[in-house]
Amino acid sequence: MGNKIFQLMNRSKLFQGFSLEECKKIYNIIQPEIKSYEKNENIISEGDRVDFVGIIYTGKVVNERLDFEGNISLQQILIPPNIFGFDIAATPSQLSPINLKCLEDTQVLFFSYSKLINDDAPAEDRIKLLNNLITLFANENIRRMYKIEILTQKSLRKRIMLYLNRIAQKEGSNSFKIPLDRSQLAQYLNVNRSALSAELSKMKREGLIDFEKNQFSINKGL
Repeated sequence: MGNKIFQLMNRSKLFQGFSLEECKKIYNIIQPEIKSYEKNENIISEGDRVDFVGIIYTGKVVNERLDFEGNISLQQILIPPNIFGFDIAATPSQLSPINLKCLEDTQVLFFSYSKLINDDAPAEDRIKLLNNLITLFANENIRRMYKIEILTQKSLRKRIMLYLNRIAQKEGSNSFKIPLDRSQLAQYLNVNRSALSAELSKMKREGLIDFEKNQFSINKGL
């Protein structure tokens, strides 16, 4: 499993710019651990203390929040080699505001946050790690900005089109596959699933978009 772990680290944004040999060296210094979870099991629950950074090794995970009425607000879907926990671990309280639940059997490689940023690693490696963490924080802020922009739209159609246009820009094509099923997309947009399905069908009839399951095409703007 060793080489596969080093390859996972090498592909992750946390260790961007590191060679396989450098990943192996960091692994030996920090001594991360792998944990396994079953489908529907929580990796993190709201209120848990998070003093680690996790890299998805296998499986799929959903980042979600529950409101006071128990409604789910989906934040993002995580797959290998996505990273989580760094933003919470960097806060003074290190208390999680979200739930992280496995959508399928999942394995996670966990690193101690304090060991990542302390003086155990060589200075050059530590500087690269800190720079990568800063980039991760910046990307996370942008992701949240996009989410806020989508949720502040008054009409469901505008929420849908903003979401689809963001994916299209990311993929560099007007034809793309979204990572969410209908229930998850409704949770992400904070809308009723039936209302979402009805609006998608209406937009398809009007020629704005085309779709088959999770495969979408944008034909024209609003």
